[in-house]
Order: sequence, then structure tokens, then C-alpha cells
Amino acid sequence: MICCNFAKKYLQMSQKTMEKSKINLLETIENIIELAEGSKMDIGFFAKAEKDLQALSNEFALTANQALLFATMVNFCSGSRIRTGDLTKFFDCREIKLLRMESDFEALKERKLIRVRLNKEDAYYTIPNEVVATLKSNEIYEFDNATADICTLSDWFDQLGVLYEQRDEFDIDFNTFKNEANELIQSHSEFDFFKKIKQLKIDSFETFLLICICHLFVNNEDNGIRHCDLDEYFASYEQHLLKKFFKKENTPLFEKKIVEWAGHDAGHKRIVKLTDHAKEELLAELDLKAKPKRNFILTETIVQKSLFYNKQEGKQISELQKLLSQDFFKSVQERLKERGMQQGFSCLFYGSPGTGKTESVFQLAKQTGRDLFFVDISDTKSCWFGESEKKIKEVFVKYRNAVKECKVTPILFFNEADAVFGKRKDLSSSNVAQTENAIQNIILQEMETLNGILIATTNLTDNLDLAFERRFVYKIRFEKPTLEVKQKIWQNKLSWLNDDEGLQLAQAFDFSGGEIDNVVRKTTINEVIFGNSTQFSDLEKLCLEERMATRPNIGF
Repeated sequence: MICCNFAKKYLQMSQKTMEKSKINLLETIENIIELAEGSKMDIGFFAKAEKDLQALSNEFALTANQALLFATMVNFCSGSRIRTGDLTKFFDCREIKLLRMESDFEALKERKLIRVRLNKEDAYYTIPNEVVATLKSNEIYEFDNATADICTLSDWFDQLGVLYEQRDEFDIDFNTFKNEANELIQSHSEFDFFKKIKQLKIDSFETFLLICICHLFVNNEDNGIRHCDLDEYFASYEQHLLKKFFKKENTPLFEKKIVEWAGHDAGHKRIVKLTDHAKEELLAELDLKAKPKRNFILTETIVQKSLFYNKQEGKQISELQKLLSQDFFKSVQERLKERGMQQGFSCLFYGSPGTGKTESVFQLAKQTGRDLFFVDISDTKSCWFGESEKKIKEVFVKYRNAVKECKVTPILFFNEADAVFGKRKDLSSSNVAQTENAIQNIILQEMETLNGILIATTNLTDNLDLAFERRFVYKIRFEKPTLEVKQKIWQNKLSWLNDDEGLQLAQAFDFSGGEIDNVVRKTTINEVIFGNSTQFSDLEKLCLEERMATRPNIGF
């Protein structure tokens, strides 16, 4: 057993003063697991591994049993789940032996060296990424209790957001989540936020429900909450209360004008949101206007650049820019509404890499005074069943809220969209295929009811599903620049080039705009490193390095 006083003292130590381990931690762990495999955890094993177990125990302030379990689970850390069965097979022992070590698992869990996820009666263990990172650096992991650093309500919501993120990713089980959330709430009751909630005189269920809704609004900019956004945060015996909340408007939070009905989503699921009154009263301690919006790229932060297009794509970009200008966009939407037509605009920019698709989106946003709601495709993917669909729905919910709140309609931007706009797969092939098809169905449905601007870019048009192609009103193909355009790009990027030099480079190298930009960046880097200005003769070498091709003859 760990000595309680020592453990408390250990956890309170500042990470800055933690000295690097005097032993090689990974080597020590490797020695332990080599002896532990197939050992049945018998007396002979503990005798052979005594030196390494003692060393690891001393470093982490663990018992020998805890050190053994920790070392063994580190061996499984490349997998996302570690089952009790994995450990019994590894040790070649009966499961009863591990059940007798339950207090040791709990000790590791309390130290945050392992996490547990309960699924009905099954338990999955994981090693947190931060623990693995410190081991690689040969350092002792110390849980950073950020609660002590909370000085403002904004700090408190930041910490709460970390906890919800861990629950969303199933890094922690429900009981751990609820206990830590309640501890976080109880330890900071001095904030006006909690005093005002107490004045509402609502029960514990609606109190926690309100805090969940406030978290989604503050940390995720999500003020369109559905039942599925909340069910992971409530126990099974509370689910009927949650369903009741989404079915009736005579619950306390509705009656006290804290939340209100906000319509339905594309799947006809009911949506509720915080009222303006609730935001002003409950969240008065937060400067919500000053809080940067997640995934938003503000138009004023976009650097204006000159772009050069081939004739056809230049004409189409010019037309789209005129349409998206603030003078035209609203009037066009009103005309479409009068005729009973879809008011949203979905645009596809497609073509070879480096032809200016992404930068064109940024410049369109800049020229039309619109913010960009940037969709990080990797953020929409999850290994947990049903989570990816939930995340893609959240993208559109947040965008709809942004359209309502912003004076100028922002642009919903899917960059390199092949990952979610690709051809649908055979449902019988795998669970992954089913998930990807479900995501695509959600996006297709959302595009039908879009009341804003969506722009997607892709290099792989052959992989685009026909159902998506039909839903894009504007489709602009970005070709490689013509000779004339390449010359303009060279001279725009390197203003010291004369017409003849710009033409020679354009003729010698069949570069895209992105490749020309790479060469120009290298000239700047070389100037900083060597202190010499780039000469025309230097460009040949840089161009050849950009494209591994035969040396051309351009008269150098």
C-alpha cells in the first residue's frame, strides 16, 4: 500500500523541480516485462525481478505489485485498449489473481498513470499519452492538478473543457468524469456563476444539465444542443429525465427562461439553446465577445495576396467574388427565397496540387469581408462507433449558429475534402465503410438545407461521389498556370526580375504556383542564412532542387 502522507507530498511537488530519473525507465520496464511474460507472477518471478521492480517502485512511489502492473500495461500502450484478458494471457495466470490486485489498479488510476473505461461489465485500461511521453524523456510523470491555478470563471471553463474532452474520447469512464466534474464544481462555488445557479432553486439533475449546456456553449461555441450531445454525461438511470427535458417545455429550465426551443436539425431532432437572458446573467463574468471562436479564421487576420489565374478560372472566380460580396449576396438569397429555391451556395474548387485552390478561398473571404469556419477533417474522425457522425453533425450545428450570430455570413471551408466527400463504399465491406457512408449521408442532407456558403477543395476529383457533385452549384477547375500566368507569378513574387528573366523561368520550368512559391521561400531562407541577396543565376539551382528533373538550358 502507498503511504498516504508520502503520496500527498509526492503529488504536491512542482513538476519544475522534478529531477530526471537516475535510472533508464524504459530499459527497467523492458527488463520487468521480459521476466514477467508467462511467469504466472509466482515467487520465482519476484525474486528475479526484485532489483528492477524496486528501482521502478522507488522512482514512482509504488508497491512492487503496482510497479509490475504499470510496466506490463506500458508494454501494451500501442493498443487503444488493454483488457484484463490481455494481462492474464501475458502472465499466464488465472483472472482471480488480477481480481485480488484491484486496489493496485485503483492506486495507479488515482495517480493518473492509467485510465479505465467501463463498458457495461467490461473494463478497458489505457496508458495516457502524456505518461508515455514522459517515459520517453526518461522522466517521472506527475499529474498536473490545474484546479489550483483556476482564478477566473474562464479558467474554470477551460479546465472543465479538458474533462469533457477526456470523456468524449472515452479516456475516462463515466464515474470518474462525474466525480471529477462535481469536485471541480464544489471547489469553486465562490464564482457568481454558481451563486446565480443556486438562486434558480433547481434540482441536482437540472443543475448538472445546465452546466453541460453552458460548457458546450462556452467551450465549443455550440448553442444548438440535442439529446445526443448530452447522453454520454448522464448515468443510465438519468436518461429518462434527459428524454423528458427534450420532449416537454414545462421543465424548470424552460419555465425560468434559461433555455428555449430552437427548432429541429436535419434529422428532425429537437434543439434547445441558452436564452440571451441566461447568457447575460449566468455568464456575465466571461467576456464572451473577446473569447476567440474555435475553428474561426477572422477576415482581418487574412493577409491579402495577389493571385493570377488562367482565363476561364479567373472569370469564374471573379463571378463568385461578385456573388459573395455583401451587396449582392443577401439580395440574391432573397430572390431565391421568393421563388422557393435553396438559399445556400456550395462551391467546389478542384484540380492539381499547388494551383491556388486553398489560397483562393482565403482571398475570397478577405475580399468579401467574411470569416472562415475552418473544418479540420482529422477532428471529425474518431475510433469510437457513432462519434464521427456526432462530430460532423456538430460542425453544421456550429455553422448554423454562426450564420445566425454573425452580421456577415461566414464561409464553411472543407479543405482537402476527398476524405469526407469521396465515393460511397460497399456497406458489407467493413464497419469503417458504414461509418464513412453515414457521415456522407449527413453532409448530403445538410447541403440540401444549407443557408450559408460552403466551399470545398479537392485534388482527387475522380474520387468524388456523384451525389456530392450534383449538390455543388459552382464547380471551378484549377489548371496549371499558362506560360503568361507563370511569368506574372514569378515577377510578382520576385519583383526584381525583369520581363525576360520572368519569361525564361516560366518557359524552363513547368511549375504550379505552389512550386514557384516554394522556390521563392527558399530564396528568402538563403538570404537570412548566408546574408547574400539572391541572383538570377541562383534560381536555376533552387528550381532544380524543387523538381528532380533534367537540367534545362535557359541561357544561364
